[in-house]
Order: sequence, then C-alpha cells, then structure tokens
Amino acid sequence: MGFKILTVNPLIALMGLLVYGCGYLASSQPFRSDETHLRRIAVPVFVNDTLEPALEAKLTRLIKQEFLTHRGVRIAPDPVQADWVVEGRITGFSETTLSLNPVFRADKNQTEYQAAENRISLSVDIRILDPQERAVLWQQGGIQGSAEYVVSPDPGVSRSAKDLAIDEAAKRIAEEIWIQVSRLKIGEPSQNSSE
Repeated sequence: MGFKILTVNPLIALMGLLVYGCGYLASSQPFRSDETHLRRIAVPVFVNDTLEPALEAKLTRLIKQEFLTHRGVRIAPDPVQADWVVEGRITGFSETTLSLNPVFRADKNQTEYQAAENRISLSVDIRILDPQERAVLWQQGGIQGSAEYVVSPDPGVSRSAKDLAIDEAAKRIAEEIWIQVSRLKIGEPSQNSSE
C-alpha cells in the first residue's frame, strides 16, 4: 500500500489562485446587464429658502451620492429622461448652542461664556414625481436632519467643523429620502403621501 504524491505545476496553481481571487467564476451563461430594472432618477437643485449660502447645492449633491450607493439606480441628467424626479425645498436651517465654556476676560475682569458645542438642524420638503404620468408619487414636509459640532476659538476651524456638521445633517436627510424612494415601485403611486 503506497501513497502517490501529487505534483501540481506551480504556474497552473498560481493562475487558479489569481482567477479565483479576482472573483471570476466559471459559468455556462454569459453575464448580461439587465437595464430594464434600473431606476433613472433626476434630482434638480433644491430650492433654498434659508439664508445659509450654497446649502441647496450641497444637499442636492449628497442626495445624488446616496442614491448612487444603491444598486439599480442611475442619476438622470434631465427630468424628461427620468422614471422619477426628486424635488426639494430647504425650508429651515438653524444653529443652536448646546453647551457653553466659561472664559475669563482679564481686560473686563469678568467671566464670559462662549459656545462650546452647537447643533445644526435642517428641514426639507420633498416631492417625488413621475414625469411620464405627471403624478406625485410621494411627498412629505418637514424632513429633519441634525448634527453637532465642537466650536473652536479659531474661526476657520469652527467653520470647517460647522461645514462637516451641515454635511452630516444633509446626509441623514438623504438617507431618509432614499428609504422612501426605495419603497416606491415604478408605475405605482404611493398610498403614504402626506403634506
């Protein structure tokens, strides 16, 4: 009773590992991209009713980015080419102080309080439209997103932290809008529309 030692050509073994490691699989059917289930969504720049500059461009960009992270979605450059159009209006922007730091002012011989942490809050009204049917599929007012940031004595650092908080609040709104969009079916109006 003897054992045979199996020898494998190292080049063939290496090719096998590379092919396996790259995600290639043997298949008897060719890969086909199924574009029929792809949702084309247009997101025109939102209307900004607040005094915070450039908020509309930032929120619109973040919503598009959120949609692109999910399979089956393509951003349509023109609403005419879209299955759905997401329209929005930024109705509220606020900055609230959450905590204060005491700062002794020697020139005034007194203690003053400066903001240590602030909260950014955004409010948005959204409508999702079917441009072919000219129908509102879903709408909701007052979608909220908020985020906090630490205030720095350096105005440049504080502005950067505030911008990051605005991004985070806008991202939370984008995620909520995606949740609503993902529940819709092409050609079927939503029963959960609210104003």
